[in-house]
Amino acid sequence: MTLGDLLKKASEYLSERNVEDPSLEAGLLLSWLLKKDIGYIYANPEIIPDNETEKEYFSIVERRGRHEPYAYITGECGFLNYTFYVDPNVLIPRGDTELLAQSALFALGQDPEFFAQEMFRLNNKSTYRVLDIGTGSGCLAVSIAKGHASVIVDAVDISEGALNIALKNAKRYGVEDRITFINADFLDRNIVLSGCYDLIVSNPPYIPLKEIPYLMESVRNYEPVTALAAGDDGLIFYREIADRASSLLLKSGIVLVECGYNQGETVSEIFSNKDFTTLLLKDLSGINRVVAATKK
Repeated sequence: MTLGDLLKKASEYLSERNVEDPSLEAGLLLSWLLKKDIGYIYANPEIIPDNETEKEYFSIVERRGRHEPYAYITGECGFLNYTFYVDPNVLIPRGDTELLAQSALFALGQDPEFFAQEMFRLNNKSTYRVLDIGTGSGCLAVSIAKGHASVIVDAVDISEGALNIALKNAKRYGVEDRITFINADFLDRNIVLSGCYDLIVSNPPYIPLKEIPYLMESVRNYEPVTALAAGDDGLIFYREIADRASSLLLKSGIVLVECGYNQGETVSEIFSNKDFTTLLLKDLSGINRVVAATKK
């Protein structure tokens, strides 16, 4: 079959399986497999690939047809201006979390492109210490370390598999010497952390357990449940972070947490009740997506 034939057959297959935008997905998968720009694929529909390539293409198309996330098939995902390795051990970085990374860089004295919201800022100093709770792929820890040369990060995650991916990403961008990866459950009060942080960032699990069965198939069947579910109401990590933040932060330190689409006010109140001053930061859809908190 020609490239045009492959695209047509794959698009029809993905459409039958209710994959959103099947024509685009078919083209992106073929572009990734051939390591050619998608424009090249569309401009050369008459090219006939070898049988092995055709077989491999339909294999990955079938995976996508089972709603396996595109990022797990390719093993990579874009985040800010970077590309991160991902696999089923880690949550796939979302665009929403870019706001959290930008907020962190602003707090550290940077001026991220397109960031224009009211936010707290740390005092200027030679070195900043950051704690990333639930680092997953390391997209936050690596982006922050890469974006600010004076940052040292402790990145905590309960999953050893996730930390392996995070370390791989840190090495990819040459910041592994400034990130310490800690395999631990933050909810376990027995873990020892330095308690000398300027900034705490976290995109914690925040989905109530009862809602997991109703998530999109590509999420509930493939992404790690430990990175999604957070108790009966989805707020367990926010309470724990708010409880411990005062002992972990230096004076005038800042906490930044991502939250679910309907959790912003509640999460803000959790921190306010612990004597923090809070701000709500909105994503591109106008949803309260990040809560910023600093001690009064």
